Amino acid sequence: MKKIYPLKDLTIRTANCQTTDRGITAHTHTVLFDRALSVEEQQQFRKIFELVCETFDSSQILGSNFLDPPNVTFIAPNLAHYTVNQQNMAGIRKDELFARLAAFSQEVASISEYNGNPVFSKLGKLKQLQEWAQSQIDNTAQPEVRPDIGIALLQLIDEVEKFQNKIKELESQSKTV
Repeated sequence: MKKIYPLKDLTIRTANCQTTDRGITAHTHTVLFDRALSVEEQQQFRKIFELVCETFDSSQILGSNFLDPPNVTFIAPNLAHYTVNQQNMAGIRKDELFARLAAFSQEVASISEYNGNPVFSKLGKLKQLQEWAQSQIDNTAQPEVRPDIGIALLQLIDEVEKFQNKIKELESQSKTV
């Protein structure tokens, strides 16, 4: 029962970008949640962006090239857009933001798609596996048949194999360059 994952599952989609003549890029991202967020959860989601800005604005070493705080808009209770204005789209700020989005997806409300990519939804399967494994270890698991756990485990193994193959492919390409 080996699932075939299309390349679109492994590719981060591009955001809606607009670059000005001063080198400033405004890019908008779309976040789709598995369910509607409460008003409190929406505020918690907005707080992620404030915290990332505060972290980098308060550090002279890390610096921040966010020109304005990101603008977060909920189009629907389960759909958010956020827009960032900055000069450089890569780097440590993006890593920090993705780490906080992943934590939000695991701890508050599952993100089913980020710019059309199901990257964060796969974290939910991992969390489910961790909980199941812990219930086995601490002997609190109810006797039951859990085919969903077996399927999730096989899918995760397939994902790891695909990533390993992609890494090998990229390493071989970099050796030829």
